[in-house]
Amino acid sequence: MRIKDWLNDVSERLKPTSYVDYHDTPDEPESPYRARVTAGLELGNGGVEVCEREIVRGEMQRVYSIRCPCGKRWFDAAPERLQVCPKCGKAVLLQSIE
Repeated sequence: MRIKDWLNDVSERLKPTSYVDYHDTPDEPESPYRARVTAGLELGNGGVEVCEREIVRGEMQRVYSIRCPCGKRWFDAAPERLQVCPKCGKAVLLQSIE
């Protein structure tokens, strides 16, 4: 990297930051997928209250809790059969999960 390129990079970082007020950003369009949530029928004289909520897609991830005999516990999304304890440094052999 040349000094000239480095100086240009540094000068770009030192420019003042422009912030955007969240009120100025446009609202997200409503999703075509909406759910209707109804309350129970035991509301009494008022009848049934109906309200709508937007349905969004989420992500699901399986997280495993691993515990060493020394008491240290840590979490891993894709555990390997053999782990090293971050506290005591011993190798921890995991049983297969069926």
